[in-house]
Amino acid sequence: MCGIMGYYCFSEKKPDKQKIADMFGLLETRGRDASGFAFIRDGGLIVQKAPIRSTTMIHSKEWKELDLPQIFIAHTRMKTQGTEKNNANNHPLFSKTGICIVHNGMIHNDKEIFGKNRRDAEVDSEAILAVLSSKCKGDKIKHVFEKLEGSFAFAMINKNDPGRLVLVKKDNPLELYLDTESEILYFCSERDIMRESLGIVSKTKLGFNIGEISYHHFTMENNYSLVLNKDGVESYRKYMPKRVWRPRTLHEVFDEEDDPILVQCPYCLSETTYFMEKLYNRCGQCGMEITEDLLYEM
Repeated sequence: MCGIMGYYCFSEKKPDKQKIADMFGLLETRGRDASGFAFIRDGGLIVQKAPIRSTTMIHSKEWKELDLPQIFIAHTRMKTQGTEKNNANNHPLFSKTGICIVHNGMIHNDKEIFGKNRRDAEVDSEAILAVLSSKCKGDKIKHVFEKLEGSFAFAMINKNDPGRLVLVKKDNPLELYLDTESEILYFCSERDIMRESLGIVSKTKLGFNIGEISYHHFTMENNYSLVLNKDGVESYRKYMPKRVWRPRTLHEVFDEEDDPILVQCPYCLSETTYFMEKLYNRCGQCGMEITEDLLYEM
């Protein structure tokens, strides 16, 4: 589990920086191994990330000197694949062409996507960046849904298209709040994190809930992408995934291999099988990679 957050300013007004810092700090509950943020300014992509908690990041020199941009994305990481000590594994991830993403979820076929091609890091989220950066013609988000197996909620910015923010949701949470007074759209993995950090409270009259002042909440639908530009919503489109990953049943596992070893997955805590002959083993329930060191913790 990781956390993503950010905002889009449709007018000249910027968010309260302390509230953004509070939101970033609260997002730490979804990942404490690393944190980072990114934005575009003067035609350049600026990325700041480190293997530290977001509550530490917001006290860094880089954060204190930060002048909030028009569009901002941020991430807190709970490591799954790839050590946080290699900063290339931490988010935001970015390509040489200037595409930058923050991702919450897990991609199961990243090794297939890269094949024998060299990759910059080890984290599975790289597969999303690889598809978005590919030379394939047509709708790149459509390619993401067609080529990737797994779950993802991600935000994307591109230095070559600095006025656009893309949000995509498949099987992972992505909540939105539009502040109509300041004309700022906020997004986050959890609604309660936004409510607490932004100070959003519900108003009632005669026992009826009449809203949250100038804030309006939206939950992105599954398998949708939301594209924003300076004029508001550019598109809100549904996609149909062509590749569906599912955990194998125990019957399928036992039919495929002999003499499996039962271990406890450290991520979902379910009992799963480990095969010594396999180069890579994954939990039969959550799909996380299971390493050999678990054999010595039983």
